[in-house]
Amino acid sequence: MVIPLAEIASPLENAICEVANVSSSELWLAELRSVAGGLHSSRDFPISTVRKCAAVETAISDTPGELLKYYVWLASGCLTTAFIMTQRNSALRRIENSQSASILGPLLAAIRSGESFATVGFSHLTTSRRHLSQPPLVAQRATNSWVLDGFSPWVTGGSFADWLVVGAVEVDSHGRPIGVERPKELLFCIAKNTDGIAVEECNELIALNGSSTGQVRFEGVPAQDADVLHGPIENVMESSSRVVHSDGVQAGAGGLQTSALAIGHAAQAIEYLLTQSESRKDLTSIADGLQKQWQSAYADLLGMDEGETPQDSAGLRKRANDLALNSAQAALVAAKGLGFTSSHPVGRWCKEAMFFLVWSCPQSVAQAHLCSFLT
Repeated sequence: MVIPLAEIASPLENAICEVANVSSSELWLAELRSVAGGLHSSRDFPISTVRKCAAVETAISDTPGELLKYYVWLASGCLTTAFIMTQRNSALRRIENSQSASILGPLLAAIRSGESFATVGFSHLTTSRRHLSQPPLVAQRATNSWVLDGFSPWVTGGSFADWLVVGAVEVDSHGRPIGVERPKELLFCIAKNTDGIAVEECNELIALNGSSTGQVRFEGVPAQDADVLHGPIENVMESSSRVVHSDGVQAGAGGLQTSALAIGHAAQAIEYLLTQSESRKDLTSIADGLQKQWQSAYADLLGMDEGETPQDSAGLRKRANDLALNSAQAALVAAKGLGFTSSHPVGRWCKEAMFFLVWSCPQSVAQAHLCSFLT
């Protein structure tokens, strides 16, 4: 295996083996790849695998740099599971870093252990539905409480979640955003079984249907002040993504997680090409070239996380996206017609790679992709 997945998993080996009840990380990687092949619909949400992964993340949480390595490794096994885990991690970070963290200790413990599953619904505050004049989800102040109305368009694992971390725009009694130019926003942590919350049937996606990602509607949902994690404040997402380490340095790794998943996803296709090139010499140059690109992107990911390379997260995201797309398509060319069948993993990798063009894709990265289509 030339893509160093075993090397990546090595520092995490003990946690992986203990939690997954296997003798080696390679066995669990094989299990993850088997799981990935069976996730066809929103009903296939891999909740038991998610609980295992939650326990592993908790075991390695004291070493922030290891988490990105874990996501690369996890995505090389099952992109759907890795994506779900980033949504859980995003919810967990917002709760840990919140103004209500001191009273949410039992909830945090349950999420960390995997006993409870938390997910997020706030893409409409960043990249999704930003063009609409009326915010999809609003919060109005009531007497010593809040009332949420509207919907969150993209919530992963909504039907299987115990807790939802959702973003809303504060409105006045007439339904008008408070602060029209830069509206005040809030993040809430709400129990999924709260009256007024309805998880709608998921639309069928091109890929990652097993993530059970779809719309959640809120109709007069009550929320207490203790349910407010952040806000009301302008640009609540930027504020809530900051993590203060023990040395006092603030950082946020959310953007790097997406690049980590793209890099991990590419590993599967490159492995396939390297294996095929052993008997097909016409594939040697492309396999070796993609392998070098992978090693460069992976090294830059870790260097950026550790502050050792210039902070160009958008540039890395574009490279990681290209790597995922190009390696999957190269694997399809190598697999020929067999790879174009729905049952072949290469076909799934191609569809999954397109996910990175739309998932939390900043405008600068989207524009870079559009411009590259002309060259």
